[in-house]
Amino acid sequence: MTTQSIKVATEGMSSIGRDQVPERKRITRWIKGGWVGAVAGALFITVEMFLFAATGEGSLWEPVRLSASITMGSRVVATSAPFTFDIFFIGMLVDFVLSILYAVILGMIIRNRQPGAAVLVGAIFGLALYGLHFYGLAMVYPWVANARGWIAVAAHVLFGVSAAWMYNHLHVRELMREAGLSR
Repeated sequence: MTTQSIKVATEGMSSIGRDQVPERKRITRWIKGGWVGAVAGALFITVEMFLFAATGEGSLWEPVRLSASITMGSRVVATSAPFTFDIFFIGMLVDFVLSILYAVILGMIIRNRQPGAAVLVGAIFGLALYGLHFYGLAMVYPWVANARGWIAVAAHVLFGVSAAWMYNHLHVRELMREAGLSR
């Protein structure tokens, strides 16, 4: 075999490997992102609800109402509006769908980073989400601007940090399993 034919054969094998691996990684990314997003989203909404209630800066249900208002409109955030199951369901659904989407995006950004760098990037990502939600979305949903504050900043940073830490931890475990270093 000549060098040229070896090169062609090797390129053919590596292209087969490349075609198969990204599909598996893509599926893994959504599964991992789904779990990370669900857990980080639950932590986000829980901490935000607790801080609103504990500090007296708003109702316990303010974060859920705000999430629901993205699809249901400004009437949901009116303090005189009753808190109903549909507001709760839609608010939680919006929170979890966005959390999963954001976790997948964050996972793609931090995929090959060291744990410390991943967490730092996660914190910055959380701050960027805060800016997007409370300044970018405020152009479309003006009532969102009323919810700006340190509680929202802290909850978004917590989301980014916790999602980055979990995603990085799961990625390292997956690499160790693939290398045969763990079960």
